[in-house]
Amino acid sequence: MFLIVIKDCYDNSILAYTLSDFNDNKLVFDNIDQVFHDSWDSTKVCVLHSDQGFQYTNQQYLRKLDQYGVTISHSGKGNCYDNAACENFFSHLKSESLRLFPPEDRETLVHQIREYIDWYNYHRPQEKLKGMTPLEFREAYLLKN
Repeated sequence: MFLIVIKDCYDNSILAYTLSDFNDNKLVFDNIDQVFHDSWDSTKVCVLHSDQGFQYTNQQYLRKLDQYGVTISHSGKGNCYDNAACENFFSHLKSESLRLFPPEDRETLVHQIREYIDWYNYHRPQEKLKGMTPLEFREAYLLKN
């Protein structure tokens, strides 16, 4: 099973995630469609980072994000550190959920990932965010600005 996420690097929240049995263009488009759609404010500065997989370098993907004013960033070849923000999230998902409670079937895995992302966004305080959860940190920012 493949999991991809869109992570906001300001508040560390997971904005979108998609699970699929196939690592294909549909997986990626289903994911970006959760964030980038007609109500997206294309005046926002947004950089979307990914590796150089075929899904992230095809013309349809590039055109769609360009339509929403999104700057595309790709990892250097063979450099996993370029995608450290998402890799960090996946590490937490594994160590705080999947390794502690190994899912016995696909349905349990999907449920467990969904529950973890909800917990991560709403209930998991982070030192980087001054002890707040991602969504508390975002709310604090919005109240000030």
